Amino acid sequence: MKWMRMTFAVIFTLVIVHWSLVISSAAELSPTDTAVLLQKLKEHRAKFPSLTADFTEEKTTHLLTKPLVAQGTIAFQTPNKFRRELKGNTPSITVTDGAKLWIYYPSFKTAELYTLGQRQFFDDSIAALIAGLHFERIADYYRYRAFREGEGYRLALTPKSGGLKRMVKELVVWVDDDFKIQKTEARLPKDDRVATTYRNQRPTPLPTSTFEFTPPSGTEISQPLGK
Repeated sequence: MKWMRMTFAVIFTLVIVHWSLVISSAAELSPTDTAVLLQKLKEHRAKFPSLTADFTEEKTTHLLTKPLVAQGTIAFQTPNKFRRELKGNTPSITVTDGAKLWIYYPSFKTAELYTLGQRQFFDDSIAALIAGLHFERIADYYRYRAFREGEGYRLALTPKSGGLKRMVKELVVWVDDDFKIQKTEARLPKDDRVATTYRNQRPTPLPTSTFEFTPPSGTEISQPLGK
């Protein structure tokens, strides 16, 4: 379904915000060292349950000869709240309070509303994506390998379920020694790619209003999952 591919493409760029990378020669970690790394990532997220960051996104698609480059901001709060604002020629706002998820396209004055808890397949897919935000239950959804690279780590994640595989083929994620975001790359179906670099990470408490959204007057609202 086209709307699902578009929705998950947006959400994946949110979910992988907590990992990073730059390819170079790398040494693969042992299963024991990988488990230790994942535990440290969980502890880091527990210590800093909310954050904001700026990002630059470069999307390469088989439909265009040149990549699409845009900038934006992201905010996250455990366990399942986030807000992503993409600027540029095709701006959008994606925000969820853990109960509802909005995707708003200001240029077109349209918005999509998804109610969590309404469809099991949708909830399971979202849960798999958000697993990366707090590093819980990653093994339930992905096969993973970890590498020591330069002054940080690279994680290569491959989805287990067929439904998730239709949304993304592979996630490659880099973090530095302080577990801060450096860069992420998602390989999507048809070999489209989304590479995102992060800067100005700020672990700071966020007000509830950050994850609230009310469509502007005159916005055309659709509910792809039904009411």
